Amino acid sequence: MTFADFPGFEALRAADSSASTLPTTAERELLDRHRPCLFLPTDHPGPVSFYEDYIAQGTLFSPTGERISGTVDRALLNQHRDISRTQFRHEPRTVPPKPVAFGRIRYDHLDLPGQGRLDLTFLTYHFVFRHSGLPAGLPPLHWTLAKLFNAHIDWHQLDHYTAATVVLSPDNRPFALLLQQHNYLRSYLFDKDLPAPANGRPEVTAAIGSNELYPQSPERRRRRAVPFISAKTVAYLVLGTERPRMQADDITHGQSEVPYQLEFLPPNDAFYTFRGWLGARRRLPGRTGPPGADYNTIPAFKPMGIQLMAFYWHDGQDDYVDLVRAGLFQTRDSRFRNRIDTTTYAAIAHRFERALRHRPL
Repeated sequence: MTFADFPGFEALRAADSSASTLPTTAERELLDRHRPCLFLPTDHPGPVSFYEDYIAQGTLFSPTGERISGTVDRALLNQHRDISRTQFRHEPRTVPPKPVAFGRIRYDHLDLPGQGRLDLTFLTYHFVFRHSGLPAGLPPLHWTLAKLFNAHIDWHQLDHYTAATVVLSPDNRPFALLLQQHNYLRSYLFDKDLPAPANGRPEVTAAIGSNELYPQSPERRRRRAVPFISAKTVAYLVLGTERPRMQADDITHGQSEVPYQLEFLPPNDAFYTFRGWLGARRRLPGRTGPPGADYNTIPAFKPMGIQLMAFYWHDGQDDYVDLVRAGLFQTRDSRFRNRIDTTTYAAIAHRFERALRHRPL
């Protein structure tokens, strides 16, 4: 089961009147002005073009396993984007890749106690990697076993959840940074958690092995990480206590900046909305390829304003641990998966408003 199987996504897509619309010229200029600087560790293969380097090299199969075509392009993939259990298998060839990031713009607002409505612009950039490896902080025995099967490099095919979102204030200044990390996100406030980028372009780095994005640091750094934020994992992630049994930290060491080309797709493109698997299916849990990039969290947390507030925390913040343990990301109730109730929204908005009290807009 993936996030694509959760109820609520179809309603979200139906309500999006701009699903087939590309960014305007002014929006593209804004996306280009604030696109992140991507740093990679030594010997990292780097990002690729989703359609030219990844989809063009592989085979598409039907939900019953029948071969559809070994010549796959954007048009064919989009014909099958809404068919659950369709599978694409990547078969890489030795062709020099073209590094590409897909840029997307969205608008949302926050309703904050004491401040009222805050209108924000969200600029999202997706980097694409052929494979996702395992976190470099895996325990030595597990790392040795993974290397025997080359799983430390190719844990699963395709990594396109590696997304960075630059949040702009009402006057179009960088306000916050939202990064996808494993099956959760994390938001950072500029001028509070991170320095505001002098040139408007934040610096991010891809972790060794896993490709997860973190704020750039030229030094080798260990970053606490978990597969999902839950009542069982949040204390380790936030406080460094109660380490889960199945856990591996990320390690970053951004050594060189990688140039890339910025491109644009409509929000309903298969890159974002493909319901099947965009990588080979494998038996071991977690090794099967992902669905489209939009299925990065449950429907209740798809609104960008909610993501910004719900995934805001910093090291040692006990109240965030309490909030998660009280059921912030609880997914058993299907009604909760589709919306955030007023009590939960008020709780995350109150926390976020407190963080802004000493941070000028």
